[in-house]
Amino acid sequence: MIENTLILRCAGILLIIIGLVLVANPELLSNKPIPNDTFHAIERRIWWGLLIGFGSLLLFHHQLQPWMTTIAATSASLVFGLLVARLIGIMLDGSVAKQWLYVVIEVILLVPLVWWYLRTQS
Repeated sequence: MIENTLILRCAGILLIIIGLVLVANPELLSNKPIPNDTFHAIERRIWWGLLIGFGSLLLFHHQLQPWMTTIAATSASLVFGLLVARLIGIMLDGSVAKQWLYVVIEVILLVPLVWWYLRTQS
């Protein structure tokens, strides 16, 4: 059991590192030109945040049952990954009001998901 946990944590760390690298430089795997619009320049980074989310899930959550806890952990981790990617995009590409609105929405989603996870974990 300890070996499985260690493998999952190592895989999680690897996914987080890959996600951070691809969020910082999405052109490593994409040959699409960088959009001139700041909003779309940030959006091209967002989906790599799912790797960060899956990595954080593997890093901190190592069970399938009970299902509600796993669903809560997965949801919270994925929203967290998207939020991290969006904040990195804002930092690297510049600030746009609509992106900050999305940050607020993601934080509003993340708070009850983390609460749900902590509530179902006990």
